[in-house]
Amino acid sequence: MLDRAAITVAISLCPEEAVCYLARVYTTLVVFNPPEFIKTSVGSRVLIHSLGYPDNPESAHICKQLMDEFGFDTETFPATALQGLATIDSIFPCDRQNLEVDFEIDRQLDIAPTSLIDIQSRVEDRGQSAWLVQLKETYFLQEPIYDVLPPINTETGNIWLPQHKSHLEDFRKALRRDILRSKV
Repeated sequence: MLDRAAITVAISLCPEEAVCYLARVYTTLVVFNPPEFIKTSVGSRVLIHSLGYPDNPESAHICKQLMDEFGFDTETFPATALQGLATIDSIFPCDRQNLEVDFEIDRQLDIAPTSLIDIQSRVEDRGQSAWLVQLKETYFLQEPIYDVLPPINTETGNIWLPQHKSHLEDFRKALRRDILRSKV
């Protein structure tokens, strides 16, 4: 199953979104201005990478509650680590200008609430194109691959390729690791 990946990229997510996508609570990622090759990457594997935990006390409390629900903490689900992988099921542009389309998307797709809020502002304010990436076959790695630092200025929802040899090795290790079908 893992050897069919033609393209391997990582997507960085805040820890609470990373765990929810890997646990299949959400299945549709919102990606802004994706690289052209991603738009034709159906069937390819993507690594799920977790960014740092929030500093804001209110956000940190909410994040901790969610992680507790899934049985994780900062040691079992560390920041800046490869946590799991998924297969890209489909990818298509998101037109958030039409209210009827908005409501239909919200009903049909499992998207993290923060992503829905982010879509309108990033499309309107920054002129970015939003794409929806539906994931399937999501799995937690039995053990995260620690201390994988994404490129500078990577925000939640950003897709990135390996940046240097250590990333290549980390990506290879993640794809070779035994995977659990579920940790929740």
